[in-house]
Amino acid sequence: MVALVEGIRIALAAIWAQKLRSALTLLCVIIAILSIIAVVSVLDGMDQYVREEIAEAGTNTFEVRRVDELKVLTDFDAFLKSLSDPRITLSDYRALRQELTLAEYVDPLRTIRLNIEAVSTGRSIRGVEVQGRGAEYPGVEELELAAGEHLSAGDVARRREVIVLGEEVAQTLFPDQDPIGRKVRIVGRHYEVVGVFAHRANVLGNNRNVFAVMPISALFSQFGAFGSVRVQVKAKSLDLFPAALEEARTIMRVRHGLKPRDNDDFNITTAEQFLTFWEKISRGIFASLVGVVSITLVVGGIIIMNVMLVSVTERTGEIGVRKALGARRRAILFQFLVESVTLTSTGGIVGIVGGFGAAFLVAAFSPLPYAVKPWSIAIALAIVFAVGIFFGLYPASRAARLQPVEALRRE
Repeated sequence: MVALVEGIRIALAAIWAQKLRSALTLLCVIIAILSIIAVVSVLDGMDQYVREEIAEAGTNTFEVRRVDELKVLTDFDAFLKSLSDPRITLSDYRALRQELTLAEYVDPLRTIRLNIEAVSTGRSIRGVEVQGRGAEYPGVEELELAAGEHLSAGDVARRREVIVLGEEVAQTLFPDQDPIGRKVRIVGRHYEVVGVFAHRANVLGNNRNVFAVMPISALFSQFGAFGSVRVQVKAKSLDLFPAALEEARTIMRVRHGLKPRDNDDFNITTAEQFLTFWEKISRGIFASLVGVVSITLVVGGIIIMNVMLVSVTERTGEIGVRKALGARRRAILFQFLVESVTLTSTGGIVGIVGGFGAAFLVAAFSPLPYAVKPWSIAIALAIVFAVGIFFGLYPASRAARLQPVEALRRE
């Protein structure tokens, strides 16, 4: 124990005496450990956040759509095939709404990217996701209001030109005014603002406050009913969710005239599929991190080994004196291994602190959260300890093999 403490003391003194050389030597190790801590922290925080948002939106909801965009990355052939599937129409929505017995809410959805201009202020905002919906959208998706009211069944039935704005859209168009009752212009047609949505947290860096909702009947009246709609369904309970999903699939297959052996010509997406997609992304990011970190650690380990070899050469006389006074080969080997491990551990500690700092800055200046994981610290320390032993073993063994007479003669 005394030898270990003394070895650590000598190693720290050497690091302090050669500050610049030590810093440059440990740079690769610091970067590698910093990357591990920062990326693992951010990924874990994002994972928790995504799961919480999906749980808040409701796990007993699913969506009937023509194309599942997530398959672009998960099953590209299936994605290409789905492009030739028939459109999901308002007639499909009405059939689902009438025939689904296990659904609590059923609502259509179609989105278009449009520019919106405030009539009174002249201010405008580009690229707003304008959603055409029915009257049951507040039940399908948790959309709270900050002011005003939601669309009503009468608004949808009468194709009223009314709109509910997302928080950021309302603030941009009416920065110093109450938006309720005011008019906005969309491609030459005026819509009355009847409500403003409350702030929605971002998911995966996507700003969910730049949107607006109007009756789907008004959207089709202005822009035509040629596009496919998506039908959002919320089951009466989580226990009935699988049965409700199968009921919707059966209704759609009958409507599309599919035979028992035919594949579905529509897609049904669930929150579980989104979670699976997110898990694949996070695993891919982490796998890429492992590759980059491995290369960085190897480079850092080689640099540390070279520095330790230089240290052995510089301290040849010291090694000779110690061996002449009776120091055993094991003691010399132990001393240089302790110095190597201390060197890498110092870099590891700096990397851990830097990693938490980087993760904190990411969380502070972006919508991405982060969470501290104790196991990531343990893995980082284990890695630097292993690197110190592996790349310090050869210089330490070389120092231990020096003969006293030869070492003193070199001095």
